[in-house]
Amino acid sequence: MASFRRFRRRYLPFLPQGKEVRLLRNKLLRKIGLTRAYEPAILTEEPALRHGNMLSLVVAQHVLEHGELTFLQIGANDGVTGDEILGLIERYPVRGILVEPQPTAFARLQELHKGRENLLLVNGAVDRESGKRLFYMPTKGDVQVASFHRQHLRQHGLIAQEISAHEVDCFTIDDVLKRGNLHSVDLLQVDAEGYDYEILKSIDFDRVLPKILRFEYRHFSKHDLDECLRMLARHGYLFLTEQLDIIAVQCKAEQAPAAAA
Repeated sequence: MASFRRFRRRYLPFLPQGKEVRLLRNKLLRKIGLTRAYEPAILTEEPALRHGNMLSLVVAQHVLEHGELTFLQIGANDGVTGDEILGLIERYPVRGILVEPQPTAFARLQELHKGRENLLLVNGAVDRESGKRLFYMPTKGDVQVASFHRQHLRQHGLIAQEISAHEVDCFTIDDVLKRGNLHSVDLLQVDAEGYDYEILKSIDFDRVLPKILRFEYRHFSKHDLDECLRMLARHGYLFLTEQLDIIAVQCKAEQAPAAAA
């Protein structure tokens, strides 16, 4: 291999080399749905050894630099199930707004945060426009996959008889920020079960520019995900990827590369 590299450098200098080769290889692999692992094998074989919580690291840096954290959590559920915001609330000086449309989950959220005057809890959903809209939930209990789209629940194993439609109050991001007496937030966490992109597109980034955005991307189409990241990149965000979520971090204009058209 070393002799081939010497031959290529001497006689074929026009061919891609080094980082260019890796980038080309990665693009070709992605076209057939594959990626190459660049991590120690033990971390693949024993995933419990991973730190696993990039959000806490990003927020820790922000609090170290700014002293506190303001946040808006869209799709808070009960504040415990699959939730990383609770740890931030308990660990750092925060002011926040938590939005959840499911009545039973919201009741548990209220009980969890009883007495925390630094938090505003909103029983409703975030949408592109304020008003009322049908929201699909399980007929019994509540689940993390409740959504504006009935089909989303069907895709997660619920049959038609297990799904009911409820009219819920909807608020724009501006609405809930005003209710919390905030103009913007440091962290915007979105878990809207297939509606994340619509919420992100509704943000007026000229007025509301969160330092940190975190959203679930597994329900995006490839086209929508590409468009979403390009949109955020144009507003100066760089990205960290987790198994189910993307963390977008606002960077200074001179640090953020221009997004591809």
